[in-house]
Amino acid sequence: MHRVSGRSGVVVRAFLPDATSVAVIDGRSGERVAELDRIHPDGFFEGTAGRGGPFPYRLAMRNGDGEREIEDPYRFSFLLGEQDMHWLAEGTHLRAYEKLGAHPCEIEGVAGVSFAVWAPNARRVSVVGPFNNWDGRRHPMRFRHECGVWELFIPGLGAGEIYKYEIKARSGEIMA
Repeated sequence: MHRVSGRSGVVVRAFLPDATSVAVIDGRSGERVAELDRIHPDGFFEGTAGRGGPFPYRLAMRNGDGEREIEDPYRFSFLLGEQDMHWLAEGTHLRAYEKLGAHPCEIEGVAGVSFAVWAPNARRVSVVGPFNNWDGRRHPMRFRHECGVWELFIPGLGAGEIYKYEIKARSGEIMA
């Protein structure tokens, strides 16, 4: 969710290949505040919520199995703080094991797992597993160029979840 110049409100985008329709649900009121348009046949949706700025939200996703509400991993802020990024970039972080890897946690009252991996030369890094049909397009991580770390919080996952990182090299080769 972010502002786009020339548009009133905030823009929400989601890649949900199994969805036939997607709506934005206000996280506080439970009110449906926007319907997203399918702008690409592979499952990329976009819409504008008429709000002044970012707000907590969920996505109502409809497919052949009915409708269900999901948390959007990309609505959560970055995981690493400035000091952690500095120490990781220097190679002096004494507790890097607490920041890198997979860690069950709760953010904004939502349980899930935080993922972080150092891959400064990768073109893309995604978290894949049975929860997303091993599809690297579904959970691409956010790159923190200051320290070469890719990170993402995935709501709804727990301890013991099977996963791996899918890394797309600069050459385009995918390693998983």
